[in-house]
Amino acid sequence: MKIFLVGPMGSGKSKIGKLLSSEINLDLIDIDKEIEAKFEKTIVEIFDSEGEEGFRSKEIDFLEGINKIEEAIISTGGGIVEASVNRDILIKEKHVIFLNASVENQYQATKDKTKRPLLNNKNPKQVLESLYKHRLDLYESVSNLELNTDLLSNEDIVKEIISFLNV
Repeated sequence: MKIFLVGPMGSGKSKIGKLLSSEINLDLIDIDKEIEAKFEKTIVEIFDSEGEEGFRSKEIDFLEGINKIEEAIISTGGGIVEASVNRDILIKEKHVIFLNASVENQYQATKDKTKRPLLNNKNPKQVLESLYKHRLDLYESVSNLELNTDLLSNEDIVKEIISFLNV
């Protein structure tokens, strides 16, 4: 079984992925961390040297490579839904969970902007609002389950996912 966690930055995909991994004993693949490890650069460094387009290309390659994996929890980056090829892959999957979070909670969770290249400007809250409005329909279009991280604890989110997976 493959489980994909999608949602905006700061929605808890990495945290939920870790908790879920330990609960159901599946490996966790964090696409952003995998990209950093493979290219020996931080996401910020990749954005600086190759731009967002260069990073998104790497993200596409990783998501396509995950097709070969049979069992794992995959924590995606917030922008994974930007590329239509990624949406095409995700739409075919049975377990895509959209972790939805308000812009305010995204902002609180991303205060360390040094790791968030899209927020390195004068008004990160405005960027988060714009990204959320742009991507909301995209997240909803690829997901089979939507959970609001503002309303549920991490533990309750994991319980909801396990119930959805029927494991």
